[in-house]
Amino acid sequence: MLTIYEMRSGALQPQKGQPRMTEQAVWIDLLNPTPEEEEKIERALKLDIPTREEQREIEVSSRLYQEDGVQFMTATVIYQGEEAQPKTTPVTFILAGARLITLRYAEPRAFALFVSRCNRSESDLTSGAAILIGLIDAIVDRMADFIERIQEEVDALSHSIFEIKGGVASRQRRFDVLLRSIGREGQTTSLARESAHSLGRLLTYFLQVANARKEAKLLQGRIRTAARDVTSLTDHVTFLSSKIIFLLDATLGMVSIQQNDIIKIFSVAAVVFLPPTLIASVYGMNFDHMPELHWLFGYPFALGLMVLCAVLPYLFFKRKGWL
Repeated sequence: MLTIYEMRSGALQPQKGQPRMTEQAVWIDLLNPTPEEEEKIERALKLDIPTREEQREIEVSSRLYQEDGVQFMTATVIYQGEEAQPKTTPVTFILAGARLITLRYAEPRAFALFVSRCNRSESDLTSGAAILIGLIDAIVDRMADFIERIQEEVDALSHSIFEIKGGVASRQRRFDVLLRSIGREGQTTSLARESAHSLGRLLTYFLQVANARKEAKLLQGRIRTAARDVTSLTDHVTFLSSKIIFLLDATLGMVSIQQNDIIKIFSVAAVVFLPPTLIASVYGMNFDHMPELHWLFGYPFALGLMVLCAVLPYLFFKRKGWL
């Protein structure tokens, strides 16, 4: 879908009817574009729009570059942050003179929020660079909300891990659930970290572009502010990653302790019943000459000896604190 926004009455307004290139057009948004729409923009602005495969390139030189005076910047953006499984998508920002072209194959909510803000005429949107920094601000705001949600879920996981109660069976089930939750939060945090690093690189390049284009000092200041915000978010995501690793280690340690307790019980039981088993084995031998075989109190004596041999190791373990 091709949407062209024009600057009218101090606000961005989408064109009505068939999209067409005009002097007032400052933002061209390509959402899941058809080949015909891509060709139309390439012919009108004399530039080469990256393919979807080129957008996925991970090299910085393939994501941040310049061709014939046109700057191409691609960042990884998180979307569907409110759902159980957030996703990321590459978004390409193209600065061609005073116009901005955005190429995307998903619908991050930040774009709709930015458009609603523009309709309230809250900022100067007379150039593509100003629109770009406004979009990045909206994306960073959404990312901050997403990271705050991760923080709340990680804190809840921490309480669940260190305050877990119940019997062995229920604790084992809880550990299984916690391990799955930790894995999910780890995956979500890695997506946030990838997006933050990508935006940080884009803003560094964008600031250099703004200096070369001699953009207004106010706009350059906004780029620096956004870069500082992204840096702080990156540091916070790194902290969350470390905390998730700690929670994973703690959970695995508690599972190991629980398994060790179970093995300890079996080991103690084996030691406790070993002497009675030995006594029973001795008196189970088929020899004619056994002093207690025809003794009236032989059977009670053997039973008492087995009980005594079982109780003494148990008392010894209790005194040592091994039980």
